[in-house]
Amino acid sequence: MSRKTLLIVLFVSLAVNLFLVGGVIGGLVVGQRLRPDRPPMARMNQPVWAAAQTLDPEKAKAFRTMLRGQGMEARTTMRQTREARAQAWRTLGAEPFDPAVTKQRLADIRDREAGTRGEIDDRIVDFAAELTPVERNRLATALAEPPAARGRDQERGPRSPL
Repeated sequence: MSRKTLLIVLFVSLAVNLFLVGGVIGGLVVGQRLRPDRPPMARMNQPVWAAAQTLDPEKAKAFRTMLRGQGMEARTTMRQTREARAQAWRTLGAEPFDPAVTKQRLADIRDREAGTRGEIDDRIVDFAAELTPVERNRLATALAEPPAARGRDQERGPRSPL
């Protein structure tokens, strides 16, 4: 076999191996994203979403379904408030500038955000009302303590009250 042929075979082999490794890694990544029983990691870092892990699987599914339904409405409202806030900040450079108008716009936006968060909180409380006292206690503990802090407590022991 000539040196030129050997070099060509080596490069073809390298290309095929890289293609296969990329395909396997891509398949694993896509497979993880498509698994219905595993929520996205971004959600798992949110205390409200992660709190479902403390419930039995059937109730955790119902809790997540409730959050998803509320989340679609909240997502739309929060997107609108982000846009409104950007518009309110733009008024800082407008002439004539009226600080009272800008402050009022920002206060209205905060009220809308608080109202949306309040609706989510109310739905969680309504859901918790249907749980047993033990389940409700686990959910309350999970909601009160962020997931990162729970993991840290398991490693280091209980936190000091200060």
